[in-house]
Amino acid sequence: MPGMVWAVRMRDLLKRDLLNTVRWERTGWRTSGILLVAFAVTLGGLHTMLEGVGWWLWCMVLVVVVLGSGVAARWAGLGRWSPLVSTLALAATIVTRFAADTAWLGVIPTGDTILRFRTLLVDATYSITWQSTPANADVPIQFVMALGIGPLVLIAEALAFSVRLPALTGIPLVAVFLVPGLTPDAETSGLAFIGTAASYLWLLMSTQRSLGSYRGLAPALAIGSIAVIGGLVLPAALPSTEQGITASEAGPSVVTGVNPIVRLGEDLRRTDDRPVLSYTTASNKPYYLRLTTISDFSQDGWGPEQPVLDRSNRPHTIPRPSGLQADVRVREEVGFISVGNLASPWLPVPYPISSVTQLNGDWLWDKDTLTVASNTDLAIGENFTVRSHVIEPTPEQLQRAGTTVPDGVEDYLELPAVPAIIADTAREATAGVDTNYEKAVALQQYLRSALFRYSEQTPVAEGYDGTGVDMVGVFLERRAGYCIHFASAMATMARTLGIPSRMVIGFQQGSSTNSPGDSKIFEVTTDDLHSWPELYFEGIGWVAFEPTQSRGRLPDYANPGIAGVPAAIGGAISGNAGAPRDDSGLDGPAAPSGSQGSGWFVSGQWRLLLPIAGAVLLVIVLSLLPAGVRMLRHRRNVAGLRSGRGSAMLAWRELRATATDVGLALRRTETPRETVERLRRARGMTQSGRDAVSRIGAAVERERFGRPSELADSGSLADDVAVATACLRSGIAGPERLRATLWPNSLVNRNGRLAARTG
Repeated sequence: MPGMVWAVRMRDLLKRDLLNTVRWERTGWRTSGILLVAFAVTLGGLHTMLEGVGWWLWCMVLVVVVLGSGVAARWAGLGRWSPLVSTLALAATIVTRFAADTAWLGVIPTGDTILRFRTLLVDATYSITWQSTPANADVPIQFVMALGIGPLVLIAEALAFSVRLPALTGIPLVAVFLVPGLTPDAETSGLAFIGTAASYLWLLMSTQRSLGSYRGLAPALAIGSIAVIGGLVLPAALPSTEQGITASEAGPSVVTGVNPIVRLGEDLRRTDDRPVLSYTTASNKPYYLRLTTISDFSQDGWGPEQPVLDRSNRPHTIPRPSGLQADVRVREEVGFISVGNLASPWLPVPYPISSVTQLNGDWLWDKDTLTVASNTDLAIGENFTVRSHVIEPTPEQLQRAGTTVPDGVEDYLELPAVPAIIADTAREATAGVDTNYEKAVALQQYLRSALFRYSEQTPVAEGYDGTGVDMVGVFLERRAGYCIHFASAMATMARTLGIPSRMVIGFQQGSSTNSPGDSKIFEVTTDDLHSWPELYFEGIGWVAFEPTQSRGRLPDYANPGIAGVPAAIGGAISGNAGAPRDDSGLDGPAAPSGSQGSGWFVSGQWRLLLPIAGAVLLVIVLSLLPAGVRMLRHRRNVAGLRSGRGSAMLAWRELRATATDVGLALRRTETPRETVERLRRARGMTQSGRDAVSRIGAAVERERFGRPSELADSGSLADDVAVATACLRSGIAGPERLRATLWPNSLVNRNGRLAARTG
């Protein structure tokens, strides 16, 4: 008796384990796990765009929530509703993460939740506009990532389980992988590409195994391997496109932040000089155009910060710059500026401005720097009138400023621990002079002396083409660089001497072009990108200097050749100050070709559409690939029948494939007659269709069991196949017919094992 009880219990346990195993298999947990790995690897490729790992962990939470909720729904027998369950789980996660305090029970969104989401979207726009890559993935950016990554995971989950086309899960993976390639300053990761491709091949292998058939495994591996090898080899074999369309040339909509310091050197090294803007002035005199200023020298790498823009600071009226006394000569100037393809959140304007009118975008002026910027718009295509002051202090007025540092500008003296060479060089260059004005002229002339040479390539070749006090120290040792190095060196040395300073990024005056009448048109190109220092003097304010050799124009108050300007300079200088340097043959290797095409200018607005259109085209091609394969197979089968080379089995296979595409559940264990009866009862079947199905079934039986003389003519079978398949497709509704066309089931499971509705 105990033995019988034990046997019954073992039978029940085995039965339960078998049922649980089948139940787990139906959840698709293995495929979900592979998708989890695939997204983890693919999302890791975004590290070229974003700093840290917090954003990656957040994205993985979203992936786990979507895939995990789908597995749970299928375990509970709600497989048909798994997309809805996953969508609700994703929405609840996003609400809880970003707006739990505004939601009912912390999960159900309210009107305040929608307002919070709108605020996050606006903040994300600001953050994306002003940050350079790799960017800090702050809360607004993480919110936008949730809105992008979450739906892609939902699509992948639906393709793998609801539509049962796991091969198409590569589409959302490709969408994630392409993001860095469409973003300036970011690059696609080779390791991420290999990992994504490997996980995708793993997914194909796993799904073929779960179908119980390895017939499609070899082609899948072959196609996947060709794709991987092609993606790794072809970019190196194909001609370079650097002179054509580059990432930055895709247009302002893909700009993820502008750091002019990083861009400046790259644009100066361009082989093709491109127009940026043109302007005219009432006096027919050119002027420098400022974009932004850099004043925080405490960072390892210097760059402009997002300005704090007051919504009331419209540029129609801008007050006189602070610190400018009434006795300083000021000349009023009016200019009209026409901006071309300049993808910048800063507006190119002279300094200091008094008004900017006729702007189309949402532009505001910053009270600290008098720059004009926007959190939502770019300068591309703007045409505006600008009124400005041309400050012309005399050497005597600059001398009277002495060494006084007024209140309110002490922050412009802050420096981190600097290499000793910076302070030592500053003292040597200004030996024997007393006032800040004399020291400024001495620093300028020291950097313009024969000790230094202008070079756009040497900093790249020797590894100090960057910013920060350490790079300034290297520049003063190597004594070769371009405007950013000369400007940062003078600004840093000025601070060591107690002179408030900052750096400016903008444009030189440009060149005059032929124009009708008496007015001159000045054209500014990429070659006019420039950086220069500004020093502060009491009673005058910020004053520009030009320490870069062979670039720009010396202002009158800083030109030793003009009466009154200090000519005495430190004893450390030898040679001819200000002499242009011949840079040919002194730079070593040429700049990498990649640096020549990654500027922050675009050569035409039409180029904006190219990468976007390419990505859309790729998605469309991948989406239509199954339909194309199925159409070619159908045409091949019909052509084989009409040519007489086909057989009844070829017609039979085509008929079964079409039935599987439209959702009929055909079993391999059925006899041809059973299948014929099932197809004759299918929706949409007309009498001619039923007769065609019957003739195809009879032909199959004769081919299997009859004499060769009794075989049917394959040409007539081709007509029967056309009639029968047309009837089968007419029996399904529009959405189902579209699904059957775009994602034919017969390609997913050639054995016809899909669980679908019957006729």
